[in-house]
Amino acid sequence: MPPEADGLREEMTLAVGGETLAVDLIRAGDGQAVHTLVLHGAGHGHRQRQWPLRQTLARHGCASAAIDFSGHGSSSARLPNSLSKRLDEAQAALARYTVVPRTVVGVSMSGEIALRLACRPENQITHVVTLVGAIYDGAAFSLPFGPAFSAALRRPGSWREAAVLTLMRHYRGRLTLVRASEDAVIPAEVAELVRQHATGADCRIIDLPGVDHRISERSARDTALREQLAALIAT
Repeated sequence: MPPEADGLREEMTLAVGGETLAVDLIRAGDGQAVHTLVLHGAGHGHRQRQWPLRQTLARHGCASAAIDFSGHGSSSARLPNSLSKRLDEAQAALARYTVVPRTVVGVSMSGEIALRLACRPENQITHVVTLVGAIYDGAAFSLPFGPAFSAALRRPGSWREAAVLTLMRHYRGRLTLVRASEDAVIPAEVAELVRQHATGADCRIIDLPGVDHRISERSARDTALREQLAALIAT
């Protein structure tokens, strides 16, 4: 489908593994290349939640691409979903819509997706940003979303056995892990564990006081927070 321009935003679709994903690009200026992919979270997440942040990024000179994962937003939902399927969809979008050197931003659920993309050297990702990012028990990664997946997540401390932690030892780029001080969903220890395993990365942890897990909604109405996040991503 040809893109439809809406100001500096272009809308299109991408076929991946039997699904049709909604995609948009937010340009930063005259034909500037897109280096950044932004991945939304789970639940009722969709790419529109990050539009205010991405528009701020564009004003910082940072163009970006984003998708609705299958089953979210305007994308199709024909096949069972899993974290593994999410990774395949993100990989396809990264390859199709961004150029090197690349930055990937993962919100909540997509924290692990962003980290896994970065651990593939061929992707040439030089900066990973996780916003209240999650990691998952390796046993849950390929399970279809449903009772078995939920049971794996409910096991106390299951995230400590995330396979992505071992993979992170091979990442050599920059890593920005943003935590929210009032986050009741993602334990603060997740970021510390990722940093401990990302021994070859230039890693920083940024704590946001007075912010809870709903960071996308908060940044959409909080100009100062939005500017802070954009600076962390674009710098």
